[in-house]
Amino acid sequence: MWGALFAVFLIAVIVIKFFWWIIGAAAMIGLFHIARLIARWYSERSAAYARYWAGLAARADQQHKWVLRGDDRGIYGSEGAELMHRLFPAQNQIRRRTG
Repeated sequence: MWGALFAVFLIAVIVIKFFWWIIGAAAMIGLFHIARLIARWYSERSAAYARYWAGLAARADQQHKWVLRGDDRGIYGSEGAELMHRLFPAQNQIRRRTG
């Protein structure tokens, strides 16, 4: 019985003596985990940003190829080209006869 009481007393003294060290260690562990979460989020965000710019570059290359071929989709986009053909059908026919 006295041994168990002495062990509890010893643990209480150690906790009181090193209280600020224990709090500091817990804070360091918490900061480490927060930094790891932020790094993971930033990595995922960077990958999504790179995918966005790669898709944008691919669409720009496709539209540039359309412009070089004389296709209206390169200037107006797919939906815009259809709209322009409906708005100005005569110019569409002239362009097709000369091209």
